[in-house]
Amino acid sequence: MLKEEFEARIEVLIKDAPAYLRKECARLFDSGGVDTESFGSEFLLPKIIYTVALENMVHLYMPLRSEGKEAVKNLRRF
Repeated sequence: MLKEEFEARIEVLIKDAPAYLRKECARLFDSGGVDTESFGSEFLLPKIIYTVALENMVHLYMPLRSEGKEAVKNLRRF
């Protein structure tokens, strides 16, 4: 794949991320999985929820075939 084609396809994937993350963060906040009132006004609660939302988003894009999984595993080393 040429870099130009790669960049175009990445843009398609990136374009969907903000809407997904906003929706997922709102869902997690409302889920009752954490006592949101026990956190102060610092960034701790948003960071916790954002972390889980990002982890959940990974499952939307994770390759399913073995060669894709191996490439992901290899790239994590860099």
